[in-house]
Amino acid sequence: MFKSLSCQALLCLILFTAILSSCQKDVQTQIETKTITDTLDIDRPINLKATKGFYGTKITVTWTPMPLAQKYQLWRFDNITQKYALLKELADTTFDDTSIAKSLTKNFYKVRTFNNTASYSRFSDADFGYTSGLNYYKALSFGSEGKGVGQFDFALHLETDKTGNIYVSDESLNRVQKFGINGNFMELFYSGSGARAIGFFNNGNYVATRTQSSSYIQIFNANKQLIKEWGVYGTGDNGFGNVEELTIDDDQNIWIVDSLNDRIKKYDQNGNLLLKFGIEGRANGQFFTPLGVCYFKGNIYVSDEGRMQVFDKTGKYLRTWKTSDNYKAIKAKGDYLYVAGVSYVIKTDENGDVQEKIGVGQLNFAQAIALGVNDEIITNDVYLRKIVVFKKG
Repeated sequence: MFKSLSCQALLCLILFTAILSSCQKDVQTQIETKTITDTLDIDRPINLKATKGFYGTKITVTWTPMPLAQKYQLWRFDNITQKYALLKELADTTFDDTSIAKSLTKNFYKVRTFNNTASYSRFSDADFGYTSGLNYYKALSFGSEGKGVGQFDFALHLETDKTGNIYVSDESLNRVQKFGINGNFMELFYSGSGARAIGFFNNGNYVATRTQSSSYIQIFNANKQLIKEWGVYGTGDNGFGNVEELTIDDDQNIWIVDSLNDRIKKYDQNGNLLLKFGIEGRANGQFFTPLGVCYFKGNIYVSDEGRMQVFDKTGKYLRTWKTSDNYKAIKAKGDYLYVAGVSYVIKTDENGDVQEKIGVGQLNFAQAIALGVNDEIITNDVYLRKIVVFKKG
C-alpha cells in the first residue's frame, strides 16, 4: 500500500516537473521572440569579403547593401583578447583597414546592420584578409592588340602631364594616344612617323619626337600649333640615328638619347644645340645602346646596357653603378628614380640602392615608365599590348 502511494507521488512529481519545464520554455521563447522583434528587425549583411594580399598596406572589406540599413558596425577579431572588437561604424559598405600591424597575417572581420540600439541585425558570416607588405599594387591595365581606339601595336614610350593624363606613343601606328589615369581614352594627341617620346614644358608647350621623317624634333604650343622643328637622319649636330627617351631639366632644356649614335644631345626650345657627348664603348662616359635619360637632383642619369651612368649638366662624367637588371626608361620623383626593368619596375635612390621592386610576377616586358600626380607608376607590357598602372595602398 505504502509502496503504491510512493509510486503515485513520484509520478505526480515527474509530471509537475515536466509541466513546469514546459512553461519555462514557453516563457523563454516568448522572451527571445520579444527580443528579436525589438532588435533584430532588419536583415544581416551578406557577401562579406576581405581582400587577400591585393594591397600592400591595407585590407579592403566589402559587403552587400541591405534594405532598411542606415549604417553598419564592422568588427575585427582581436588576437590578444580573443574576441571581436568594434572597428568602425559607418554608412558605406566598403572600408579600408589601414591599421594592419603585420603583413601576410590573417585578420578576421564580421559586420552587422546597426541603425540604433533598438534596431540592429545578427552578424554576417566572417571572412579574413591580409596585406602583401608591398607599397604598390596593380590597380588596372588597359589596351589590346589592334589599330583601333585604345589599342596598341608597339607602344614603347609613356609620359604624363601635370594633371595626370597618360600619353602612349606607338611607333608602329605612328601616333600618340591620350588616356585618363583610369585608362579611359581621351583623344588622338599626336601623329608622327615612328612616334617616340614626348615631354611637357612648364609653360604648357610640349616636345614630340619621331623618326624617318623630314624633322625628328617638334615643339608645339598648348593649342597643338607647331612652333619649331629640327633634326634629320644622320650623325652631325643636327642629325639623329634613332630618338629614344628624352628629359627636360629645370632650365627647360631638352636632353635626348640617340641610341644608334650612342650619344646624348641637349637643346633649348628653339632647337639650338647646347651640348652633345658620348661615343660607342663600354668605358666610363661611353655608351653601348643607351635608352633612358632622366634629369634628377641637378644631374643627368642615363641607362646603358648593364649600368647606370651619371653626368652633370655640362656633360661631365660623375659615376657609374652596375645593374643586374636590364634598365630601360627612367623617371624621377621626390628622392627616387623609377626604372622600367623589363619584368618589374625598380625604385632606387640616386646612388643606385634599390628600395623596392614593383610588379614582380605581374609584368612580362616593361620598357617605358611614367609617374602620376598621386604617385601612380605607369608602365607598359609591350608584347601583351597593355598599359599597367600601379598605385600605392
